[in-house]
Amino acid sequence: MIDRIRLDEKLLIAAARRFHVDVEIVDTSSIFLDITRFSKKNFNAIDVFLQRCVSTLRGLYITKILEEYGFNVVNNFEPSLRCIDKIQCSIALAKNGIPTPKTIISFTEEASLKALRDLGYPAIVKPVLGSWARLVAKINDEDAAKSVLEDRKIIGAWYSIYYLQKYINKPNRDIRSTVIGDKVVAAIYRVNESGDWRTNTARGAKATNCKITPRIEELSLKAASAMGRGVFGVDLMEEGNDFLVHEVNHSPEFKNVQRVTGVNIAGEIIKYLKEVARR
Repeated sequence: MIDRIRLDEKLLIAAARRFHVDVEIVDTSSIFLDITRFSKKNFNAIDVFLQRCVSTLRGLYITKILEEYGFNVVNNFEPSLRCIDKIQCSIALAKNGIPTPKTIISFTEEASLKALRDLGYPAIVKPVLGSWARLVAKINDEDAAKSVLEDRKIIGAWYSIYYLQKYINKPNRDIRSTVIGDKVVAAIYRVNESGDWRTNTARGAKATNCKITPRIEELSLKAASAMGRGVFGVDLMEEGNDFLVHEVNHSPEFKNVQRVTGVNIAGEIIKYLKEVARR
């Protein structure tokens, strides 16, 4: 299921053809679904859906509808929701004993300022829902905090649920590992050489190969398992001699991972989908 064909989706289509897997592209921008009298006949030939919508909420709710009517979707609804909602993601990581940055949730500007004093400056504020580091802000002092918190309140209700996180003084890079099923298939460093503390490749960070050490493998598998089972991008930060897991992505872009590691991520995803279809 797609709403845009990017390089990642082109790689998946090519890999499916190499594995002699028939592909039906479902363009979610042109379909409509009657959720009260759902007809399965339009999708009867599909053994498993791969959710690749760029629109987070569109993909999430289409996944829910298809699952409720008996279809297999990768990733399915519950793991996707845990990844999408940063509060749910952080709770799942913490409850499963996975090291993650200290995170506080608050609901008013006054409470948030108290929470930030507890966290210490600098600190990070993130939207509960969001990707590509959009609206993620580093707050250096209380004056900046007051301005950012006020802006978030004005933006809308979702942004006045304040997700506040301890700032980790990491190197100018983080790690993105790719977990498919019960295997860590590849990992990359995302290196930002511009001085920006954010290390998303969407913001110009450079992807380089990262060796999968036993500790990276352990934490990546634990983090993915805390979300559910499927295809995940696990984001880790170096802190001292260990790592923190700060996010898990339910529909990871992988073109840069495949390019710099030489691992056929698209092919690994297709093999996993074949396994799911056989269950």
